[in-house]
Amino acid sequence: MSQKKKILYFMPENPFWRGAGNLTRCIQMLTYFEKNKEYLQVYFLSSICWTKEDEERFKQVFPSITLVIEPLKSSRKNRITYFFNDKLPKLIKQFCYGFKVNKVSPNFKKRFQNLHRKIQFDTILISYAEYGDLVTGLPHVRKIIDTHDFFTFQYLEEDRDRAWKSIDRVLYEEMSILKQFDEIWTYSIEEEYVFDQFTNKKVQLIPVTFNQHIPADNRTIKYDIIYVASDNNHNKKSIAWFTNEVLPLLNNRKVHVIGSICKHVKDHPQLIKCGRVEHIEEYYLHAKISICPMLSGTGIKIKVLESLSYGIPVVTNRRGVDGLVNKIENGCLIAQNPKDFANFMTQLLTDENFYKQIANQGINFFSLYHHPKFEKRILDSTLLVE
Repeated sequence: MSQKKKILYFMPENPFWRGAGNLTRCIQMLTYFEKNKEYLQVYFLSSICWTKEDEERFKQVFPSITLVIEPLKSSRKNRITYFFNDKLPKLIKQFCYGFKVNKVSPNFKKRFQNLHRKIQFDTILISYAEYGDLVTGLPHVRKIIDTHDFFTFQYLEEDRDRAWKSIDRVLYEEMSILKQFDEIWTYSIEEEYVFDQFTNKKVQLIPVTFNQHIPADNRTIKYDIIYVASDNNHNKKSIAWFTNEVLPLLNNRKVHVIGSICKHVKDHPQLIKCGRVEHIEEYYLHAKISICPMLSGTGIKIKVLESLSYGIPVVTNRRGVDGLVNKIENGCLIAQNPKDFANFMTQLLTDENFYKQIANQGINFFSLYHHPKFEKRILDSTLLVE
């Protein structure tokens, strides 16, 4: 390959910000780009939650990737400029077209497209359908949308009574945005089906992958139960349900809670709040089981796959296995009510034969569908091959 391919990768959030699943995916993509620096010249465009320390960290971790930070909105120091460049055009678009998906301001879109005109990228990779309008009108460039999630369903989840009145317009807008792209990426088998049916575009199911850690038989168990979660409404609702409905059935067993969800977890003698941790692998390497109470939400759950990558069985609800290719014999036990949830947890902790059976199912499932070699094969064929 004589000349490096130029790629513009857009993710609005700082990938070091809060350890959420979507940001874990972002770091994996950046790591892939860094490993292929011989073939790819990558610009990473981001917008929010950056500090000078984070910028320095980014340059140290990804030295071959050019970091570009552009705020989503114009500066408000000059309120007149801000009003005419951002506020007024957005209000006009909303009034005329009723946009509910598109989050792109005309001013940010202009700055984004000016960057493309200056560099002349071969491929533009956009995160989230909400920012898909950034590529509207750009010719002679390959466009890929990394959806992360199904926006229409997230919109429906927020307020079903209100959302049903406009769900058709939201779905139409989201699919119209996706149709502008040459390729649509999704991590969920259900979303792959929906996007394929509605867009008539190439839809690529990207396997979320991690390095697999087969647990040693003699490993030290420091944490019977772990729960890893970020701060979002789905997790807040789910941990409240677990605390109120399941925890009283667990006979004083302790749960180590990890991540930014901790600020929404009430004090309880059975809940050990660890907060955000620097080395989460320490918990995965020494945990017996993992839980993923999940009452709502869409898409694949990164915390479920992380647990399975360490050979740790997961107790979850039906929503916890959304997106997985296999819903059974995959290392997850699906509980429909608090009693089943607690019983599965207790059985895994007390019945070693049952534990090994479920753990081995998870190890086999992960190696069949989520080994890093599968993702590398797809990304290489998409981004490297002429």
